[in-house]
Amino acid sequence: GPSSAAPPGVCSTSRDGRLVNCPKPVPKSEQPAGARNQTMIAQAPANLAQFVDTRTWTSGGGNTYPGAVTPFGMTQWSPDTEPHRADGGGYNYGDSQLTGYALTHISGPGCGAAGDVPILPVTGPLPSGNPNKITTAFSNSGEVAQAGYYSAQSNQPDTITSEFTATQRTSMGRFDFPATSQAGFLIKLQDSENGDFGDSAQVVGNNEIIGSDTSGHFCGEVSNDGQRQEYTVYFDITFDHPFTSSQVITEPGQSAPAAVLVNFDTTSNQVVQAKVGTSYVSTGNAKLDVQAENPGWDFDSVKAAAQQDWNKLLGEVQVSGGSYAVTQEFYSLLYKDFMQPNVVSDVNGQYMGADMQVHTLPPGQQAQYGTYSGWDTYHSLSQLQAMLDPGAGGEEAQSLINYYSQDKILQQWGYMNLNNYVMVGDPAQSIIADLYAFGGRNFDTKTALADMLAQANTVNDVRPGEALEQKYGYLPEDGSYGCCNPHGYVPTLLEYDSEDLALAQFASALGDTKDATMLEQRANNWENVFNPASNLLNPRNENGQFVPGITPTTSSHYVEGDAYEYLFNTPNDYAALFSLLGGPSKVAQQVRTYLSQPNGFGMFAQLTNEFDFGEQYMGDYAQDPAGTQQAVNNIRNTMYAPGPSLDNNDDLGANSSTFIWEMLGMYPENSGSGNLVFNGPAFPQAAIHLPGGHTISINAPGASPSNYYVQNLKINGSPYSKLYVPFSTLEQGATLDWTLGSSPSNWGSAPQDAPPSYTAGLRPVVGYASSPQVTVAPGGTATVQIGARNATGTQQ
Repeated sequence: GPSSAAPPGVCSTSRDGRLVNCPKPVPKSEQPAGARNQTMIAQAPANLAQFVDTRTWTSGGGNTYPGAVTPFGMTQWSPDTEPHRADGGGYNYGDSQLTGYALTHISGPGCGAAGDVPILPVTGPLPSGNPNKITTAFSNSGEVAQAGYYSAQSNQPDTITSEFTATQRTSMGRFDFPATSQAGFLIKLQDSENGDFGDSAQVVGNNEIIGSDTSGHFCGEVSNDGQRQEYTVYFDITFDHPFTSSQVITEPGQSAPAAVLVNFDTTSNQVVQAKVGTSYVSTGNAKLDVQAENPGWDFDSVKAAAQQDWNKLLGEVQVSGGSYAVTQEFYSLLYKDFMQPNVVSDVNGQYMGADMQVHTLPPGQQAQYGTYSGWDTYHSLSQLQAMLDPGAGGEEAQSLINYYSQDKILQQWGYMNLNNYVMVGDPAQSIIADLYAFGGRNFDTKTALADMLAQANTVNDVRPGEALEQKYGYLPEDGSYGCCNPHGYVPTLLEYDSEDLALAQFASALGDTKDATMLEQRANNWENVFNPASNLLNPRNENGQFVPGITPTTSSHYVEGDAYEYLFNTPNDYAALFSLLGGPSKVAQQVRTYLSQPNGFGMFAQLTNEFDFGEQYMGDYAQDPAGTQQAVNNIRNTMYAPGPSLDNNDDLGANSSTFIWEMLGMYPENSGSGNLVFNGPAFPQAAIHLPGGHTISINAPGASPSNYYVQNLKINGSPYSKLYVPFSTLEQGATLDWTLGSSPSNWGSAPQDAPPSYTAGLRPVVGYASSPQVTVAPGGTATVQIGARNATGTQQ
């Protein structure tokens, strides 16, 4: 969720992490039938693509989109609705007006994005005025929203039924008009969500339009380090029969066309079909994509192929024994987890590079991927994608390395090929390490490690304060930072700590123990901002003094949260944090209270916002696994509800993937480590069929929202009390037999059962002095003694 000061769209994220300008959640009585269906079902239908409801979490903040797409698809032809054209997704369940079916979308961001080239089916003459402002009636009645297929009705009372399906790089539409001599398509060239900075259009022959549209400025960023935050999408639209008229519409005083209108006579044949290719390189490539992937006009066979792709992917996870609504939600959110990053290379291998030049894929790579919402997705999405589609996972990693070769930046928030700095941290480190740990190995790991170390250890646009961190052991509030929206220095440090640990794990896996040791030690630099006077992670200045006036609910120095919420954002070393706070037995109840009101804000965890992700598993580290089981059960049954509404942005699958892992009974707490920490599964049965042919079988008889406390666990028939398991143990195939009950047990509560904390380097000393002792050496270097160490991390 971005934290910029960009003007709010619909369901934007504000600086304090709260949503602004959202419609109200969809009332239960108005939700789609599936979301209201509490019938218990023995198992999900065989055709999971048709079982999915792609409207899940589109609305009230979720900001995902419902239109047809294939896994990681490049063209996302989907409805943009009014009056609540949601950020990125463009759609809100319950809206009554259609601005058009736009060609591009982002799934669940907290800033306006995409929505390029809305195409509005119309009848009759156009109203006067700006064509980009024209809308028609729209209804959810009759809407069909499946994986790989979407259909909706608009333009009532002269109803037009529009159907959509897709290939990897293209989309296809089938439009059923009334019988009329004026059935038209209004192709809007100046109606992207964030405005348009140049466009073109040309009518080719009597059934084709080619053109381009330039937009961008994601989260209010116009230019970064000389790079304009703008992209150009090129499109090629062909129809299956000639139009009767065509018109390129130019507004008074403008040189660029505003829109294109084409008309058809549907008095005898009421169906018009269209194929659309997009490219970020050229209109020629957009046309090539269509010719290669969808040369014919057989809508139903294209739909069948798209749904087959989804069934293959969704079918790798089988769950049974839950309600219809929750089972449908599970598969709908598993679907949402394979919508981004997107394929951004064309069928000829060309793509737009980070240096704004056209590049061609290296031999062996199938596709370049773009749009990495790093701050959000490294927690649990990359791991899920690599586990279920390791081929795509490895190519996602290679894509980041390709971009690095062009501009020496591993993207922080990558809007396709553009470097956006709306968030903080260095999340590509975690993403690449996560992809590797969960099976995505088909990338140049040697080059990746070299690039990752270079970014982690030098001053650059992603880590402008690296020299300051090495000098002080923290990021000082009054330090001199360079490029790219530096802010929230305690949260930034905590992100770097998590990402340093991930890079340490990756380096270790590749045999680089020296760098791994250094990075694991540096990952505990968070201890240098622990203020024993307040028991908070407190911003500090270069002279070593803590910034005064920080209280638990202070948010001004933090990113989308407050000081108390950030206190618990130290997942790499919970053992150290809990020691500082008085020990696990004291902390356990504090953690339970903190987690008791999901999204309570203030003194409660903001559990749909990414920096708090994983904190629901703290009980496992505090010898209170029942506390984790209770917290996760509460989250998945209240905060993550079936239906269209989510009380936060899905952020390109970040909340969706959290839900998937929670329902399976485990979660990847420390990025790069490959460890999965346990809660306990929500379905009586689940099976994960890994692409390598092995299966993870999960049996939990009687699992339900009231029967979720773990009594014991067996892995491959042997009793198992540890609260985590390495993925490497499961990926060869494993059976997990859970016994669940309605009240807590002492399973997993011994100190040795806790998941690992990574304690290298700085170690906490209980009973710190109430304030740090600061001495300034000649030349101005501050040495800050806190307990038994100084700020550079050397033992004293």
